[in-house]
Amino acid sequence: MSIVDLNKFSDQIEKLEHANRATASQALLIAPRHLHHQPVHVMYGGAHLLTENTFSRISEIARESFNFGAKDSRALNALCAENWSDDFSQQVFDRVKRKLSTEPLEDYRIDFEDGYGMRSDEDEDQHAKSAAMTLAKLGQAQKTPRHVGFRIKPLSMTAMRRSLRTLALFVTEFAAHFDKTSAIKRLMVTLPKVTNAEQVATLVDILESYEREFQLGHGFFGVELIIESPEAFLALDGSIPLPSFLHSAAGRCQSLHFGVYDFTSSLGIGSAGQSIDHLACDFARMWMQVVAGLAPGLGLSDGIISRLPTIPKESTDVSVSNFQNAWRYNYQQMMRSLANGFYQGWDLHPSQLPIRHVANHVFVLKELDMAVTRLKTFSDKASQASHVGGVFDDRASVLGLINFFDRAMTSGVLTDREIQARGIDLAVVRASI
Repeated sequence: MSIVDLNKFSDQIEKLEHANRATASQALLIAPRHLHHQPVHVMYGGAHLLTENTFSRISEIARESFNFGAKDSRALNALCAENWSDDFSQQVFDRVKRKLSTEPLEDYRIDFEDGYGMRSDEDEDQHAKSAAMTLAKLGQAQKTPRHVGFRIKPLSMTAMRRSLRTLALFVTEFAAHFDKTSAIKRLMVTLPKVTNAEQVATLVDILESYEREFQLGHGFFGVELIIESPEAFLALDGSIPLPSFLHSAAGRCQSLHFGVYDFTSSLGIGSAGQSIDHLACDFARMWMQVVAGLAPGLGLSDGIISRLPTIPKESTDVSVSNFQNAWRYNYQQMMRSLANGFYQGWDLHPSQLPIRHVANHVFVLKELDMAVTRLKTFSDKASQASHVGGVFDDRASVLGLINFFDRAMTSGVLTDREIQARGIDLAVVRASI
């Protein structure tokens, strides 16, 4: 038998090693520097509406909405138009009830863009300062959601100076009332309608300057980008700009958010066709997922669902039916987003929060038993391919199972202790594949 001699290919191997290192380095450059819990939702509210009671009132309405629609586990089953077992219905009901009692609101954006509207410069100046002061005071009182931030206007030709002025006023006022005892350890800045990498680079440069000026510490500001323009997906020269946005963010970009209505309207789609499940939206989400795959830890957030399940002022048959239909529509769209790998959504109203938590819990719990069996079987077979319940598992599909368990923990549905109690040690599984 001849001996394989790879030395004669040393030049080729050296080039390959160089290329592999360069690819890995590029991925590290654009990956978020702060791996973090990704909330299951982000809620937007106009900057002019923020008061010291905003967050507590949102939580209160979320609980009221759940109690109105789902008085017990069977009512929740019917509300979602599902056919769960009594045990499963009760499990989801109890877990969501507990979640709503402790943390219905996970993430919030003070909005100076679409949710704020067109206002005079004097009004926006005042609202930037008052919202920043209110947020800082809530942080000092430990009364903010786990994640919080604000959305500025786009850095477009027409809006960039107004946007940067609002940013300056907000940060200056916030810093004047902020100290290290605050519940706010990181502040997200959301940039909408991104069309070129220089917009991102400019924002990052300015935020870094503010961190130094106000001694907030490097990395205090995170960045989120709303992808809602055709220019983000395809440039006139045929290039794909979206990866350059992440390079320009220099590790600060925590997530990409999809803007359904701006994107569909820019394609000439009329109002009747503008919905989160439009085929054009699926195309855009696919490209966002591909780009996110280049940056480990980068989050994705799906767009808004405009049909709101608000509690009716009068409980007539028609108003209750409208509430139930809106709830069901939201639930179905949220489950669709989860199945497509978008584990965070963008909410407009407190009544959407309980639905978000129901969908998130159902998504995890309905797959849990089978996922445990498949992963344990794969591990028992020393990481060889396995076959369970008509499903074939190899290394690639097991990576999907690991993603499932990671998401179950980061979203708060399961704890590491619960997973270990089922005989799963994720660290051991990762080391074996």
